[in-house]
Amino acid sequence: MLDRSRLYYCLIGLFLFTQTSSCHRVNAIKNVGAFCANDTSKGDPNLNPIDQSEPKLINKVQNGTLYQIGSGDDQIYLIHVYGNSGYDFGYAYGTLLRDEVNKVLPRAWQYFEQQIIDSLKDLKLPKWFEDIIADQGLAFALDLQNELVREYIDEEIYNEMHGVADGAQIDFKTVVRLHMLGEITRGRCSLYGLWGNATLGGKTLQLRALDWDVDAGLQDYPVVTIYHPVHQN
Repeated sequence: MLDRSRLYYCLIGLFLFTQTSSCHRVNAIKNVGAFCANDTSKGDPNLNPIDQSEPKLINKVQNGTLYQIGSGDDQIYLIHVYGNSGYDFGYAYGTLLRDEVNKVLPRAWQYFEQQIIDSLKDLKLPKWFEDIIADQGLAFALDLQNELVREYIDEEIYNEMHGVADGAQIDFKTVVRLHMLGEITRGRCSLYGLWGNATLGGKTLQLRALDWDVDAGLQDYPVVTIYHPVHQN
């Protein structure tokens, strides 16, 4: 006889399978481009000038360097990370941005948790799934989501998240859970992709715009990260 937790996993796994399998036919079509459900082509153009000022050195650690570009509301962090593994990259990132990570994570988690709980009806989930989130909490649902998708995610992604957690001295599970929010909400961020003869060497280039609202505080800490893999013989 299945215990209650195993039953939850089976039921939610079945639900997520039926949700994602309906998209398989579209995703299987070759060269399907990104789709924006809410086309805002008539939006205001961004006429802000390009900041061409020299980056200001903020901090330096063994595997990374942190710069600041601009100031005030137009400030952007520029970070270079070096290493042989995702953990190296993540640890440098977490160390250099420890203060910022520890400010934004609690605020973002509190906001998203409340938003999802308040919006359960709008997410159009089955009643029994709503009850699981209401009874077990968002953390439980995100942990479950992680278990369901883990086999499809490169282990180096988890290594990098572990490095961020260790470098910033925060809970690893919290980092993973925040990365699973888009999965459980079926978020529709704007995506842009180039591949094949559209890029030099046929490499795939992908851009994702994180289309959250501004109340979670994520926009207060914009970061451009440049990875420098160091391959050892």
